Amino acid sequence: MQTRFDAYLTVYLSLIFGIVLSLLFVLIEGAAIGAVRAQAELVADLGLDSVFAEYSREILDQYDLFFVDSSYGSVNGGTGMVERRLADYMSYNMTPDKGLVMPFEHNLLRLENPYLEISEVSCASDDECMVWKAQAVEFMKAVYGGDLVSTVQEHIDTVKSNGLTEKDAAGEIAAQKQALEEALGRKGIVEFGAESSEGYSYQKVSGAFDRLAGGGILALVFPGGGHISGAVMDAGPYFSARKRSGVINKGIGLHEGIDRPDNLVDELIYGEYLMKKCGNFIQPKDTGLLKYQIEYILYGFNSDAGNMRRSVELLFALRSAANLSSICTDSARRSQAEMAATIICVLLLSPELIDVMTAVILGVWALTETVSDMRQLLAGKRVPLIKGSADWNTGLIDLFTGSIPDGGEGASGLTYQDYLRVFLGLMNKNTKAARSLDIVEMDIRQTANNENFRIDRCMDYMMVHFGFQDADGHDFVFWKKMCYQ
Repeated sequence: MQTRFDAYLTVYLSLIFGIVLSLLFVLIEGAAIGAVRAQAELVADLGLDSVFAEYSREILDQYDLFFVDSSYGSVNGGTGMVERRLADYMSYNMTPDKGLVMPFEHNLLRLENPYLEISEVSCASDDECMVWKAQAVEFMKAVYGGDLVSTVQEHIDTVKSNGLTEKDAAGEIAAQKQALEEALGRKGIVEFGAESSEGYSYQKVSGAFDRLAGGGILALVFPGGGHISGAVMDAGPYFSARKRSGVINKGIGLHEGIDRPDNLVDELIYGEYLMKKCGNFIQPKDTGLLKYQIEYILYGFNSDAGNMRRSVELLFALRSAANLSSICTDSARRSQAEMAATIICVLLLSPELIDVMTAVILGVWALTETVSDMRQLLAGKRVPLIKGSADWNTGLIDLFTGSIPDGGEGASGLTYQDYLRVFLGLMNKNTKAARSLDIVEMDIRQTANNENFRIDRCMDYMMVHFGFQDADGHDFVFWKKMCYQ
């Protein structure tokens, strides 16, 4: 007799077990792949964190900004050196126990990194130095906040509205003086008359003009032979010269998420940043290669003396234009000048030239006042941009005696540094940015192990493509971005 057994449950369980087992293997495989991917991304993150943690200490200490110096103090630099640095950090993070002997150890993941490429970087000098400026402007806004530059903007507007940088006061006075002397020559008057009982004579007016506008401005504004730094540098190795030659490293410029600092307010904020970080004649930076760094940024000569001479010339021109505008609208001083002009013209038998003589006297008086202004400014005192009647230091008698009072400490007005702020706001922004990076290179190269420092090798953003592989040959490819902002 044949016995029949029902085995459907066994068959069913066998089929279900196969499916469950397959699912279990898939889950285990997925978990292993997920673990490898997680480790790969963690290794990449830790590597990038380690690279960005190696920011230049000198840039931070002197300029309060964060950049990775891709040369790491060596002669050469670039993304290749950063890639090697990143690979070393990642190698350690993939095998932290490398070199340790552990019995029966076995790494189930055995993660490897056969592919690594930095595909994008932002260099400090990119896009007309916008990357550097962006950090500097954000630093100023974060640390100082508020309205940093409204006063500077007002001064710049005053300069522009009065045309003070376009007006050649000395040239105008020289033209008036020449017209006067030609008129006297046509009358046969070569000797310009005797001196009046009040001490007025045209010889003194003419001599004062020649002395004030004859090119010896430094001697006039430094009557005691004030000390000027003798520092000199060779411009060839620095950023501006390399930029003109087209031999600088370049990245992608400002990276995504960073505001472009190219409006007027940001430009003035950058000027204020430079004033805080760089030296000038009143507050020289003793540790810098050049001591008068703001003057270098403005004028670009390779010596402190050359930059200071140019600074004095342009400031003298601006103050002369301002003083000439002020004195021509000052009724009290005009009356004094007309009185002196009348006396001199009577002595010269030329009363028809009183108006021209008055203009010349007012002009020379304005230049005399300018010398007094310059002495005050270079002594750290204040001088108003546009003077009122009560702000003048010189009198008509000073023109004829040749004495120039230095003036007292003004309670209001602009300091020498304030005038530098105005000039920074008026200058070409690209030239300003490039020369400011010259100063950064000069400063950093004065420090230990940074003799070959180049600002165009410094980076604040990277995009890196990674390629990892596990023990089973699975590939994991992804990219990551990192920046300081």
